[in-house]
Amino acid sequence: DPREVGPHYVQRAGHLLMCIRISNLADEGKVELGQIAGAKAWVTERGREVCRLGREICGGNGLLHENYVMRAMADMEAVYTYEGTYEINTLVAGRDLTGLAAFTK
Repeated sequence: DPREVGPHYVQRAGHLLMCIRISNLADEGKVELGQIAGAKAWVTERGREVCRLGREICGGNGLLHENYVMRAMADMEAVYTYEGTYEINTLVAGRDLTGLAAFTK
């Protein structure tokens, strides 16, 4: 359904804006580790959703190598894990927000 594309396009714009804001804060020396972790968690989780939607919209063609949808999905899964997993990043962001650690070293 093409109506599903709009909200995900807006999410993509939100991902980009969040990354730009975090980058600007880093350039100014004002970024916190929790902000970085929160951005990584949110962007990678939402990115996975967008890739899944892309595959669903393309139907069976979304599985074909030449359409790049599955490649994007595999890349997103790698980033999701490589960037410190969603769960760890949310714990780091939560610690920064509340001051309470859910884990120790």
